[in-house]
Amino acid sequence: MSQVENRVREEERKVANWSVWRVARIVASIFVLMTASYYLVVGFDNITNPTNPNGSNWPFVQGVLSGDGVPADSGFEWRFIDATWFQAAGYVMIMTLETVTGILLLIGGLLGLRRSGVTVSWGRAQRWTYAGGTVGLTVFFFGFITVGGNWFIMYLNSKWNGLTPAFQNSVMTALTMIFVTAVLIGSQMARDGEE
Repeated sequence: MSQVENRVREEERKVANWSVWRVARIVASIFVLMTASYYLVVGFDNITNPTNPNGSNWPFVQGVLSGDGVPADSGFEWRFIDATWFQAAGYVMIMTLETVTGILLLIGGLLGLRRSGVTVSWGRAQRWTYAGGTVGLTVFFFGFITVGGNWFIMYLNSKWNGLTPAFQNSVMTALTMIFVTAVLIGSQMARDGEE
């Protein structure tokens, strides 16, 4: 076989490795990186500007936990917490979990790009995505919607109601995980010869 034929076959093999599923894995990894960037910016904003009433979530956390803005006759006054140390601990926990979510998703996205050529390797890299997504859902779905929205009655709060952004963030995070899962399942089912 001539060198020209060998080069042609090598080029054909390289093109064959760029299957639709490899492209889908790259796109899913980019989607993970976009979600990671959102969480990292949110964490960064809250860490670098913690006390600005217009630029951080500190006044929001204080307002929700203390029930500031909930009607006085709601009957839920016994649930509210005015202790500054508790409010600060909650705020630090939120910032930490947002940042951890961003870091885990960043690792999942970068490893996903790097390992996009092989389904099994890409799938292993997505453990980071699932870990990050789970932490993100813990913050926004459990923390903001369940605890803040229902236990601290944020849905009645006229000043501090973050249910819409919490829902938006929960959906974004869940869709990222669903997209990654769909691409992983499709890639595994196709086994398009890249291994």
